[in-house]
Amino acid sequence: MMKRYLFLAVALALVVAASAVPTRAADKVQLDALIASNAQHAFTDIIKDYEARHPNVEVKAKWLGGATIAKMVDEAKPADVAMAGSTILKREASLLEKPIDILQNKEVILVPKGNPGKVTGLKDLANPGVKLSLGTPSSAVGTIASQVIQKGAAEWGFDFVQNVRKNIVVQEDKGSDVLAALGPKADATITFASDVDPSKYQTIPIDDKYNVVSTYQIAVVKASKNAAAAKDFVDFASGPVGLATLKKFNYMPPPTK
Repeated sequence: MMKRYLFLAVALALVVAASAVPTRAADKVQLDALIASNAQHAFTDIIKDYEARHPNVEVKAKWLGGATIAKMVDEAKPADVAMAGSTILKREASLLEKPIDILQNKEVILVPKGNPGKVTGLKDLANPGVKLSLGTPSSAVGTIASQVIQKGAAEWGFDFVQNVRKNIVVQEDKGSDVLAALGPKADATITFASDVDPSKYQTIPIDDKYNVVSTYQIAVVKASKNAAAAKDFVDFASGPVGLATLKKFNYMPPPTK
């Protein structure tokens, strides 16, 4: 009998001890976001704002070139959200929920302080000895720069294109890497207006007749394991708070329908 009471007492103690252990909070949701590298500064702020309002969600961003984003979506790498140029996301349409237009950007020429290549306009990028840093042909920044150069060729001829190509000393997939070469390795680049930073570079406008306005989109990846949270983040980034942050970083608003 004594053994039976001892057994019951031990069992009761274990039950009480177990009930004293607090219930574990729900696991934090992690969103893997593939974000175009040229939007890093703005999206860093957008993510901070979102996480402050959603303490149960952590947004883990990868800052990538458009071609890399497309490849990762194609290869079903871990991803919940993709944000890139519309031409990039259109290629991945079957793997994404309907993309939302989030911003527009246009092109400028940036040169280091002091303008060592003495660049005054688009035509000067073909001058002998001017060292250029441009995006790769498959990247968003490179594709759009190529379109600008082709528009220039309509006025200055095919030799203009050839001479610009001869001047390329750096080609990178990520816009941030294209910019990093400006100064140490290159005299000029064609890049997005949102990259303008008077503390680092001089800005040379590109005439509207040569310029290209590009649209960027954001979408939920269909293979997302956190689709509801991913949609919530996309709605936040493309909503009033996100758009206000993008405007602060010199992005143009998305096109009106």
